[in-house]
Amino acid sequence: MLVGMAAGGWLIIRALLLWVVSEPDYPFGIDIPVAAAVLGLWAGTTAQLLRPPRTVLASASRPLTSARTLVWSLGRRFRFWNVLAVPVCGVLAVLAAVIIPVTLGGSPGSVADLWLGLPVAIGLSAFAIAATWIVLRAALHGVELTPTHLIARGYFRTRQYPRHAIVSINAVDLEWWPSMLLAMLLNSDVQHTLQLSLDDGSEPLLLASNSHQSDVEFGAELIRAWRSAPG
Repeated sequence: MLVGMAAGGWLIIRALLLWVVSEPDYPFGIDIPVAAAVLGLWAGTTAQLLRPPRTVLASASRPLTSARTLVWSLGRRFRFWNVLAVPVCGVLAVLAAVIIPVTLGGSPGSVADLWLGLPVAIGLSAFAIAATWIVLRAALHGVELTPTHLIARGYFRTRQYPRHAIVSINAVDLEWWPSMLLAMLLNSDVQHTLQLSLDDGSEPLLLASNSHQSDVEFGAELIRAWRSAPG
């Protein structure tokens, strides 16, 4: 993901400077085809991640007893868009690195106004870090099953739930505030996700499972089959 951010961000910025700004200070250079080649190689490699072999996919037609299986339907709706956002996030990181010093009066001839600049710098930094962290985890995004644990690799962190502690699995509609937060970060309408009920009474949402309702319900069926399988 870092390779995609670096190559994509560099290629987009250089292309804009070359064909939009059209200044003699930004001529065509060898760095443009090199960045395009690296981005193409990264895109081809990443495309393979979005086509996992059947042997690693959880399926209701066979026992879920392998060492690790992926519930592919959970999170499927956003996998492609998360990866597509990686080069764009590279541009965002560069812009944040340029704009933040300006807001703090770090550019020549600018006067620092910390009352305005500091909150803007903090907000922009937080947004850039959050967006970067999300796209860096894009290749991990999803739900995995092992013989003993359910592993949810979400947008910000990975959580594990012991198999014996899971009481029930349900497809639910998101409440307004997590739906709004994910809509702001992903620029997409997020409504359906998976919710676990644990033996300690807690009911965590698996935000790694966001997808269309049919995808979430199918994923819930697979996890129920895994939960009730012997062993």
